[in-house]
Amino acid sequence: MHLRLWLIPSSIIAFSAIFIGEPQALAAVTNLSIASPDAVPTLPADYTFTQQITLTNKTNATAYDVKAAVVLLAPETSYSEVELVQESQSPVNTYHDQYGNLIGTFLWNAIAPHTSVNLTLTYTATSSEVSYHLPTTYPPYNVRSSVYKFYTNPQLESQQVNTDSPVLEQIDQSVIKPGENPEQKAQALFNWVVQNIHYNYSLQASGSAVATAETHLGICSDFADLYVGLLRTAKIPARFVGGYVTSNGSGQGGFHQWVEFYLPTVGWVVADPTWGAYGYFASLQDHWHIGLYDGIRKDITVTWNYSPQALTASQAAKQITISYQYQFHKTVPIAPLKPVNVIKHKTTKKVRPILDPPIISHKVQSVPLNFWQQLWLSLTQWVSNRTKSVVHWFAKYF
Repeated sequence: MHLRLWLIPSSIIAFSAIFIGEPQALAAVTNLSIASPDAVPTLPADYTFTQQITLTNKTNATAYDVKAAVVLLAPETSYSEVELVQESQSPVNTYHDQYGNLIGTFLWNAIAPHTSVNLTLTYTATSSEVSYHLPTTYPPYNVRSSVYKFYTNPQLESQQVNTDSPVLEQIDQSVIKPGENPEQKAQALFNWVVQNIHYNYSLQASGSAVATAETHLGICSDFADLYVGLLRTAKIPARFVGGYVTSNGSGQGGFHQWVEFYLPTVGWVVADPTWGAYGYFASLQDHWHIGLYDGIRKDITVTWNYSPQALTASQAAKQITISYQYQFHKTVPIAPLKPVNVIKHKTTKKVRPILDPPIISHKVQSVPLNFWQQLWLSLTQWVSNRTKSVVHWFAKYF
């Protein structure tokens, strides 16, 4: 199941938390840039936002060596620039995953019973409208390039995308005309998705590209699944972008997924099939899209050790729970807002669908302490108890 940051942004939950360390700037770690040189960003707007992750030990036993791998930054695009400016705890290490996301690993030696720890990350972001200077002709793809091989691989995200499945192949064959270049193919497939798939306002995901194509119904992640699957089946590299839109046309923000496809000599080009009725092919008609992660992946993975003398495996699996809190704030725009063009976008004032079911995208895993860890734990507890006894004896008699 591919859940990508599904939250209700308007729900703010208060937590009793323990902060680890003093806030400090995160230095020497940056996100990658995949911005296209042919992109034309305009009318940028500035935002600040915070992400608070709360880990809570719900049991009567201590959780040991709690480790959280958190997506810190997505690759920078032509329309979305995000910077991590402060965090309440420094990561013990950082690395880039296969999609180019910057991942930070955070560690707590122990979380006591019925205790919470918080990780607070503070960001600045700039989102822009974007269009592209696209050529009229394209050279062939370099089929040996890492981008082409990775983002057309049928095994990549196969459970959701279903690349090269008979259903998607049939759609491609019926939509794409002989002799079309990659941009024309991408446009034709985009139009098919927009015209044939309807948004499911019950917010029930279909779960895969094939299911979305067969039911003609889905949410934004399903639109993205299907469009990416159709593009990859047509041998056009395509990838997911998950993030936050600061408005849906009526001022409400929420989490959302969209797509980028790769064109020779141009690079990555944005498209939002869920909002395709308003344009959004090779362009964004707003400065609302903020990319938070790329690819179908969990935005946080938490692992920890537990004592098998204190908890059973089933109890340990529920020992740590994860809660999220996002808060977005718009600052003064860098440029004045563009007036609504009622001729070109007659429906711009209509509300666009956004994703906001109260589901968190995460993964947790508990691991029992091994023999030596249990032995060390027993020894340290024995020393602690003996020390307390000695201190108590001295206090009593001296």
